Parts: sequence; C-alpha cells; structure tokens
Amino acid sequence: MSLSSPKSRLLIRPSNCLPSGVPAAGGAVESGCRTQTKPPYPTHQPKMYYLATEACQRLPAPLAGRYTVVNRSPLVVRDLYPERESPPPDVTLDTAQPYQRLNPWRWAIPEVHAQITPGRCLLLDNAPLEEDGAPWPTLGHSWPMAQTLRQLGWLLQLAKLWEPCCRQKVASSLLASANIGVQGWQVRLFYLTHDRAPVSLQALGASWLALTPMADELCAVVQALTTGKFDRLDALVAALEALAAQTNTGCRVQAVTSATHPGRRELNEDCLAYDPQGRFAVVCDGMGGHEGGKLASLLAISSLQQDFACLSDQALPPSELRAQLANAAQRAHQRLWRLNQRQGRSGRRQLGTTVAACFLRGPLLHTVHVGDSRVYLIDRRHCQQLSVDDDVLNLEVSLARTTRQVLHREFGSGQLTQALGVIPPNNLKPTTQSFVLPEDCLVLLCSDGLSDGDFVERHWRETLLPLLDGGNLEAAGAALVEMALLELGHDNISFVMLQYATAAPRSDGD
Repeated sequence: MSLSSPKSRLLIRPSNCLPSGVPAAGGAVESGCRTQTKPPYPTHQPKMYYLATEACQRLPAPLAGRYTVVNRSPLVVRDLYPERESPPPDVTLDTAQPYQRLNPWRWAIPEVHAQITPGRCLLLDNAPLEEDGAPWPTLGHSWPMAQTLRQLGWLLQLAKLWEPCCRQKVASSLLASANIGVQGWQVRLFYLTHDRAPVSLQALGASWLALTPMADELCAVVQALTTGKFDRLDALVAALEALAAQTNTGCRVQAVTSATHPGRRELNEDCLAYDPQGRFAVVCDGMGGHEGGKLASLLAISSLQQDFACLSDQALPPSELRAQLANAAQRAHQRLWRLNQRQGRSGRRQLGTTVAACFLRGPLLHTVHVGDSRVYLIDRRHCQQLSVDDDVLNLEVSLARTTRQVLHREFGSGQLTQALGVIPPNNLKPTTQSFVLPEDCLVLLCSDGLSDGDFVERHWRETLLPLLDGGNLEAAGAALVEMALLELGHDNISFVMLQYATAAPRSDGD
C-alpha cells in the first residue's frame, strides 16, 4: 500500500493476523489484517535510568556487568550501555505480572522493561524518575506544600487505582506514602507489593489520615472513609470530585487552536471539532477505503459534537458526565455500524474511526477515547499520555504475555482492537477517565499522524512548554505541523490543543 493510497487502519483478529511467534489474544474483533506496518521513525534517546526491584541489592556491582546503582531508596540503576538491547524479562514471574496487567493505568504504574539475570531482578520503565534518575518527591513529603485542589487530585487518582490494584492483589502498594511519587498534578507508584492479606477501604482512609495538614472538608471525607461510611468506591470518588468542583478558583481555558493536514496522502480522513470556549474537543481518524474514512470521521464528529454541546448545558455530576461521554461514543458507533449493515460493507470497506475527546468542567478534565487517537496532558515538568491505545500491543501487554519493548521492537504497532463502527455495538468499550487540573497546562488531542514515533514526547519541551509562559498558541500549532511533516508525514496529521490556566498565581514550588 503506497503512502498516497487510502488509509487502511483496520481491526484484526490476533489469531490469524499477528506475526508468527506472537501468541494470540482472546476477544479481539475481525475486520481484515493491516497490510503495512508503520514506517520507522526517530525515537527517544536510549534511557539510562531505571527503577530496580529490591532483588538487585543482592547482586554485585556493577550489576550484571551493565548496570550500576545510583540511588538506594528507591533503588535506581544506571544503564552503562543504553545503546544495547535490554535483556527481555520473564513475564511469567509473579513479581512481573501485576505491572503488566495494570497496563491500562500506565499514567500511574511502572512498566517492566528488562530482567537482570541470573536472578529475578526487574528493571522498571515509566517509573517516577526524572530524566537524570532522581526520584520524584513522595506523597508524604509533598503534601504539606500542596494546595487543597492538588491534594484532591492526588487522592482521586489513588482512589481510582484501588479496584484494579485489588484485583491484582497489590492494593497495599497504595497505603505507604513513601511508595507514591508525585509531580505536579500526577501520582505514580514506585513499586507494586503483593498483599499478604485482603486490604480494606478503611485501611486506605487510615493511610490518608496521616497526611497533614488537611482542609476540614477533605478531612471529614477521609474520616468518613476510615470509619467505614463509604462502603462503595464510587461514593468515595463522588465525594472527592464534589469537593474538587467546589474548590474551583476560576480556572478556565484561555485559548484553543487546531490543525489538520493530509500529510503525504491524497485524502485527509481525519476530522476534528471543538467548542470555542474550550468546553469540549474531539478528534477522529477515519478508515474505510476510498473516501470511506472521511465519511466515517465526519459522521462521528457530527454525532459527538451534537451530544457534547447538549452536555455543556447540563449540570451533571462527574460520574454521570462520564457515563454520558461513553454513551455519546456508543451513539456515534451505532450510527456507523447501522450504515455499514445497510450498505453491506465488510472488511476494508467498513466505515470506522477512532476518537479522542475531552470535556472540561471547572477543574475537572474528563476524557473518552476509542482506538489509537490520543489525549496528552502537558505541564511545566512533563508530558503525560492519559489514554492507552486500543491496539494489539497494549492488549498483549495487559494479558501479561510480553512487554511493550519486545513487541514493538520485533513487530511494530498500529493494529487496532476496537474502533467506532466496525464491531457489534455490545462489544465496544469506550474508556472514560477524569483528572483534576490544579495548574497551568495544555490538553492535546491528536491522531496517530502526530503521535507516532513518540513525536509528542520528543518535542513537547521546545514546541509546547513555552506556551505555558505566554507563547503564541496558533504559531506553535503551525510549527508543530511543519515539524511533524518533516519527521513523519506518512499519515494525516490532526490535533486540537487547549491552553488551560488557573486564576491563582503560580508559586515557585509548583
């Protein structure tokens, strides 16, 4: 398939489409196989620092002739030969499995990168470490200096990690503030620790009570959690989100910009829309053969934009708003599905599209996505991908069958497991999330024509970071497209970027 031919980013059935040697994943859907892998791109410079499990402390230095310890608590090692391939880990290790299975929560959970042999020492990527290997400050250390809105954001993230960590029997990892790194708005765990006994929600509350000082309203919620008054997690989340909404200090979207470009393709099958006031935004990346992808993304955008505009006028609690965002994605999906059925479209002719959307209300950012269009949150310290692509790579990692590094290095990526329009309606599972925004930041929605090859992660500092200090949003957006055309350009390039700011002045410690 030439670069100028219509896009064919189709769903696959892993049992007959995965490259030889990759185990099949259950539950994927069928719509034909991707016939062309994505072209190679520039990538990050090799990483030099990794978080290591405690087993490393029993190995001689330099560890396995390649790694040396640079920090003892938490244990951080430096790769002396980062240009070499890392030894693949044994993903069947009981210590590795929870990290793999919690892949959908990668914004807070490290990834298994490599294993030092002989032994069971794991090296963890995506850990709470700075680029120079320095650990993030811990929750306990940072709590006294943080404003209430930021504290609420941290606790909400921990609350939303509770049930997945319980399922993997690592909920005790959430109880020790020294095991929780924080940077700006975000929390990230250093390690996952296996539970020796079942852990209760009351224990989570007790661990929070140790965090001082605490605003009276927040303290009342935590005390209620500790005494068992919250018997369901959703009630706790609702109480914390209600406090966050009340703590709004005049935060708002200052500006919005967008761009879409066909790249080196003849057709542009991406579509986007946003509210001029920044209340919502959406990006769709269509597929479906000659002109079919454009029609798919247009129909989806039309449906989603209408639903989001209606939601903007409704005063819904956050949990109901998330449900309505998922329902909006389902309605767009059913619209395409019914059209495919009426026109007898199948395989590569099916109308389908990815979607990444956000909805802002006060200090709460709500997101919904299907496919591999992405949502990023960028502040002064880091660029975090909030969404996790619905593709075979992430499915295999989440099933604890391989690691991201191994699968990407050997077979590439891009094979989707779900998209709007091409699977039975009951099988679609849109992902919704919510985060508290206590500080100046950028929210970026984009198609994979901008995110491939870690493009956003590699260039956010020079192109996007200056926008938080008064840079021109439209000029930066145009520069981003030009840079993407030079480095990528194989696919349509589309994004919407929202510049968000709080009314309160930024302190030096933020």
